[in-house]
Amino acid sequence: MINQYLLGWVTLSVIAFIVLLIIKKNPSTKYFLITALFLRSFFSILGEFYITLPGSSMDAWTYEQFAFKYSQEYELAIFSLLLNGDSFFLSKIISIFYTLFDRSPMMANMFSVGFGTATVFLIYRFILILWSKDAAIKAGWFAALFPSLILYSTIIMRETYVIFFLTYGLIGCVNFINQEKISYFIKAILGFFLSALFHGPMIIGLFVFLIYIFFKILKSNNYFLRFKKKKLYLFFLLPIISIPFITFFLGYYSIPKIGNYKNFGMIKKEEARNLSGFEEKLIWKINKATIQCHFEECKAAYPTLLVPKDKSELLYLTPLRMVYFLYSPFPWDIKSPKHLIGLLDAILYLYLSICAFQNRKFLYENSQTRFLFLILISYVFIYSFGVGNFGTGIRHRLKFIVILIAIAAPTIKKIKFKK
Repeated sequence: MINQYLLGWVTLSVIAFIVLLIIKKNPSTKYFLITALFLRSFFSILGEFYITLPGSSMDAWTYEQFAFKYSQEYELAIFSLLLNGDSFFLSKIISIFYTLFDRSPMMANMFSVGFGTATVFLIYRFILILWSKDAAIKAGWFAALFPSLILYSTIIMRETYVIFFLTYGLIGCVNFINQEKISYFIKAILGFFLSALFHGPMIIGLFVFLIYIFFKILKSNNYFLRFKKKKLYLFFLLPIISIPFITFFLGYYSIPKIGNYKNFGMIKKEEARNLSGFEEKLIWKINKATIQCHFEECKAAYPTLLVPKDKSELLYLTPLRMVYFLYSPFPWDIKSPKHLIGLLDAILYLYLSICAFQNRKFLYENSQTRFLFLILISYVFIYSFGVGNFGTGIRHRLKFIVILIAIAAPTIKKIKFKK
């Protein structure tokens, strides 16, 4: 039996060694990567030995418990259950290490620290592709110091893994938009797929990418009335792009939490008995997300006026729900001292939005950033229907914070210290 703390310290040491190798190859990342690693490991150790970090006693505790359960019941046979499509993919991955070594919540937390620090580096690389080295360094510092990113990189939660693989996928997307190499297309699909394994609705980003590429290929080749022979392979790419949509609408697979065209919302038969249309099911989902709450989330519920009662209200309340999802809590929502943390988070999102607005001219001129803006709006639109309180909203909007940082990066202010 290996001491669980020894496993944790060894894992942290391996992560630190990898970070040093990255810094050696990318010297300009030195200060913000060391800062990112220090803050994430510091708070993870603090949470392990001295205090209870926010969020570590609820879902994070559940994921760890399931990881131990899987390691005891399935051992390495858990590989056969990895693609079951449930909410415990992270637990299954951690259970593999529990089986190989021993149970160690500290080791599992350090996995989050590692992926969280690696995400900061990927964000730097992502912005470097889009803008300039100066913008990339600013984005790296912003990601390193962003409070929610630090928190969810110190506990056993899915967010840091989702952000890491989404960023990897987005790098593939913008490179493919610019260069149209199949290798980048494959990387984009892989990134979205892996992020969706941790949280199913993230696959929506892949759908948006495929639609964007579908029309880009058609337009750039004059809808194949006249096309360049060297780009003939793009013609054969179109049917491949169409497959996910055709099979989704035919009901061959479902997106977790969303369902498919035949069973939208994955609503149980007894609950959907009186729900006839798509809009009624959507309103039912919104109402359920708002009125159901757990513990402190009850105080964080969205105002009931944001719950539509019919189709007409659904139409004009949707933009308001999107605003609430992205920028709540507002000052009038504060009912507990804990909510002030959420208010700080909302202020940072508002700041990034202002920076993106200041950068709007360049966003429109660049096809890569136009795509990023489109995918951001799509995520906010979809998630605004399924989230009914800002406690959950803070966690879910973090999943695509990288997109907001990317479109805002050039106008993020650089902090200067006077000597």
